[in-house]
Amino acid sequence: MDTKALIIGGGIAGLTLSGLLGKMGLETVIIDNGGLVSAEDVKRSSRTAALMNTSLHVIDAVGLKSYIRTIGTPLKQMRLKDDGNPSLPIKQVDFPANDIGLEQFGYNVPNLALKKMLQDHLKSLKSVTFLSETTLDDYLVKNNKVYALLGHGQTVTADIIIGCDGRKSKVRAGAGIAVKEQDYDQSAITCVISHSKSHDNTSTEHHRSGGPFTIVPMEGNQSAIVWVEKTSETERLLALPKDLFEKTIQKNSHGIVGQIKLESNPESWPLKTLRATKLTAPRVALAAEAAHVMSPIGAQGLNLSLRDIASLAECLIDTARVGGDIGSHATLHAYESRRKLDILTRVEGIDTFNKAVSNNVSLIRILRRAGLTSLDALPPLKQFIMHQGLAPNMDEGRLMRGESL
Repeated sequence: MDTKALIIGGGIAGLTLSGLLGKMGLETVIIDNGGLVSAEDVKRSSRTAALMNTSLHVIDAVGLKSYIRTIGTPLKQMRLKDDGNPSLPIKQVDFPANDIGLEQFGYNVPNLALKKMLQDHLKSLKSVTFLSETTLDDYLVKNNKVYALLGHGQTVTADIIIGCDGRKSKVRAGAGIAVKEQDYDQSAITCVISHSKSHDNTSTEHHRSGGPFTIVPMEGNQSAIVWVEKTSETERLLALPKDLFEKTIQKNSHGIVGQIKLESNPESWPLKTLRATKLTAPRVALAAEAAHVMSPIGAQGLNLSLRDIASLAECLIDTARVGGDIGSHATLHAYESRRKLDILTRVEGIDTFNKAVSNNVSLIRILRRAGLTSLDALPPLKQFIMHQGLAPNMDEGRLMRGESL
């Protein structure tokens, strides 16, 4: 099978890139080792993603503008609470979207609902071939082409191979690209709760000694919980009976959404920081979690990944429009140059922030509280932080601005 772009990994990032390239008529093959998402899969999953407005522009550009907001919940306010010191009152700082002229920061979207929507959409794109339940066995770069061997014996020849295949990326390993990584000895728990009080479209992040405990609004009186703890504590929590698990969530939430009820089985995954030392190699590009992995603090992960996808799509399509080689050194260099600073500052920044909010050392607790107090007292600083958290200006291409590809 011959194609222009071969994408490995059918998560949200890989599917979005396939949709963008396919919409522009660029021949694309995408493979994923998982199966197609079913309606039952969507119902069972508790994982959501807070997509900022700029990320929504990227999803819109795939061709889903009339659908994406129907599955999500608007995020109109972000709230930070420091409750890591039981001897002091909880310190709270609110970040309303209308303070920076926005109706909402973005939408909280169920991961599998978005993934299913993207999978279904690819069926309408004649230039995209989606191979589910398919693995990459090996690949070789030779004579300005990529030759990939798939798990069932099929071969694909392409101008470029793109790794969107996660933290254990085969594409990255095959290119010999090293990573810098750190294990936090933390895990994240996610689940869905219902509650007696309205969430008021406010995402509340509690900073606690074990890690942040975040309540993210969903449709109606439901919310997603993203709860970071030491891995040993996570294992203990997941072993609790349902009623005791609910009581622990109730305690951690401080009653801000009233009485809660667990509506899904908890899911968990280990946390680490990972950053590829480079994003490209001959005929190879890395994006999303093949390039970087972070703690879920501040909902930065998928938004950073979609900035990768937007930049890479623009670089590839701009080259294809003038009849150029989409796997050329010049095209790959343009992509890496656009993305490396944004990735470096985000990954290192979230790493530092995670250590600060999860730290129980007295001096760190004092500095953490002082930082929140300063933000609340200095509106210009607060607005600057809000702008930078949403859309850093170091790599804001046309897709992120809501313009066409």
